[in-house]
Amino acid sequence: MPLRTATTAESSRPGRRIAENDPEMMLELRDTVAELPNALAPLREEFLANLVMLGQIPAPTGEESERVRFILDRFLESGLSEAGEDEAGNAVGEIPGTTGTRRIMLVAHLDTIVPSNVDHNVQVQTDRILGPGISDNSLGASVLSMIPLCLSQLNIKLASDLKLVATVKSLHRGNHAGFKFHLDHMPEPVDVGICLEGVQLGRLDYFSIGTLRGDITCDVRPVQSRSYGSESAIAVLNRIINQLLNIEIPQRPFTRINIGKLRAGVSYDIEPDHADLGFEVISHSDEMIARLQKRIEDIVNEVSARHAVEAKLDCFFRREAGGIPFSHPLVQAVLGVMQTLGIEPDQGHSPSELSEFIARGIPAVTIGLTTGEKNRKEPDQIMIEPLLTGIAQLIGSLLAIDAGVCEEE
Repeated sequence: MPLRTATTAESSRPGRRIAENDPEMMLELRDTVAELPNALAPLREEFLANLVMLGQIPAPTGEESERVRFILDRFLESGLSEAGEDEAGNAVGEIPGTTGTRRIMLVAHLDTIVPSNVDHNVQVQTDRILGPGISDNSLGASVLSMIPLCLSQLNIKLASDLKLVATVKSLHRGNHAGFKFHLDHMPEPVDVGICLEGVQLGRLDYFSIGTLRGDITCDVRPVQSRSYGSESAIAVLNRIINQLLNIEIPQRPFTRINIGKLRAGVSYDIEPDHADLGFEVISHSDEMIARLQKRIEDIVNEVSARHAVEAKLDCFFRREAGGIPFSHPLVQAVLGVMQTLGIEPDQGHSPSELSEFIARGIPAVTIGLTTGEKNRKEPDQIMIEPLLTGIAQLIGSLLAIDAGVCEEE
């Protein structure tokens, strides 16, 4: 169903910024956004079918090539002449704007935390879709792949250039490697970014909390090199955990140490000679994170020496604190779109590609597309009914950016 919107080429002339004091244009934009869920309804079944097909393709970090081909096929089927794989392996498509006065980038990561040997069967039920990694981030990538079709079906022609990037090597030790490469090798700068995540609808991240992630490994030395006092790897790792928990953490700035993983042992009757744990430090202060990293290094080195083991610290992920303020026009515009669609905003700072935009001074937000669950004991799932509202939120945000309401004075 074509959707007429004056917030496309005719209202986005070079140099024009539609502000809150332009009530006629703001009203027209809100009216257009309110119509979007119904206008997207004819595409509902195609959205679901596309998600099922993508979700059944395994894509652990570093093994996303089949999903890359799937995304590029969707781009080409939608008529994108500018679509291909960059040198890092990301799937990239571009929709040229009528004027090109702005450059908007949509990004979603292709990888999931699910190993490829897990059954990737996707179940479609009356009200939900279940499957491994379906909410993080098969849905985000699937919606990204259908943006060209959505705009075409809605008869929306943006004045801004729109770049679509489905990234590889984003999670865990991937550390956003694919997206970092793409941002660092772009021939033209980006003005605004939007990161797509499957859940939760209402998610609105616009700042990044400082984060340090690392692994601590403990290996008992060979018998011939052991000294008095050597213990099992679990016992030594327990000493490290106790010392981590005893580190004094200030109430301000907000700071926390999370211990998220612990692995050791193969049998009840054999003392393990290897153990490892994964931890995360988060803080509003980069200085505090650096201080805690040094303290953790000292703990690991001391325990290694005292207990005759090889204990090592590997900090593989570091993200600096930063972002745009709540008062930024981009944040306010997206909040306005949410309000028009009846979405309750949930402002937070969950990890996403947002941190890479922030590190390069590019205004950006992360939004969720529907309600659901991820990374729990039960299978990942997304709810079907809110999905069209979530996609309408994305399209509405694009229209607002294209109309100029997100630019700072």
